[in-house]
Amino acid sequence: MKIAVIFTGGTIGSSIFDDGYIRTTPQNNNGLLQGLDADFSVFEPYTTLSEQLDGDYITKLVSCVNDRLLEEKYDGIIITHGTDTLQYSASALALAFGDCNIPIVLVSSNFILTDPRSNGRDNMKFAFEFLKEKIGGVFVSYKNSGEAPEIHVAKFILPHRPYNDTIRSMHGPFGRFEDDSFIRLIRDYEKDSYGIFRLNRLSSVLWIKAHAGMRYPEAFGAKAVLIESYHSGTLPTLNRDFVEFCKNCRAPLYLTGAGHEEPYESSKLFSELGIRVLPETSPIYAYMKLWVVSDNGLNYNI
Repeated sequence: MKIAVIFTGGTIGSSIFDDGYIRTTPQNNNGLLQGLDADFSVFEPYTTLSEQLDGDYITKLVSCVNDRLLEEKYDGIIITHGTDTLQYSASALALAFGDCNIPIVLVSSNFILTDPRSNGRDNMKFAFEFLKEKIGGVFVSYKNSGEAPEIHVAKFILPHRPYNDTIRSMHGPFGRFEDDSFIRLIRDYEKDSYGIFRLNRLSSVLWIKAHAGMRYPEAFGAKAVLIESYHSGTLPTLNRDFVEFCKNCRAPLYLTGAGHEEPYESSKLFSELGIRVLPETSPIYAYMKLWVVSDNGLNYNI
């Protein structure tokens, strides 16, 4: 197999230095590719811990993947990435290359590779094994502690829970490995593919999450506002501060987290307040999709 490997830093590409802090080192893969039988071509568009991610980094990553798809025929692409913002880059790549005919797999690590608790080598190993399935699209390879290695559809990855490195997806994993054999669990899913795009360094989307007694920010300069509902798909539509925020907002309002259960009475006012309910999706994917379409003059296609 001929495989492109794109290193971007993150914990999987980091070490502990003498001052006790973890930081990245360019092309520090700690032998991550050893023992994997393939023809690897290695690329490194940038090196950073993923909490530093912004639109410039995402644009560089999308461009690097696009160059690999154009320059020669690869059987697959593996991207190493930090866990903190793994979902953001995964969503961006799904938006750009969701209907790609080769597998693009993101790999991360919960601890540095020299730490015995690290799952990084397992995540890389099973990303490599998944490439052999020749299933096109954008995916994430991840092994939760005490569980079988899983492959996730990039657009379905959910945000991390606080203080937890577990990866979960809407609808469950795409598949998992049992006794080194891949078992596919999801047959079909809708794919977006906007092709190559650029993002401004700072997002044009204001993302707010409903919480009790919240203060509502100014939306000046935002091209879109994403509102994340309470778990029941509800918002405080009788709260005068929320109503004023919606009515004074000049950017279009979108709601994620609603529409999948019986509606509550408070949802009656969504339309009156100009709130457009998005299809069921991961909040991070909704955010990234709004960012992409806003910065590139595209349609959300609700």
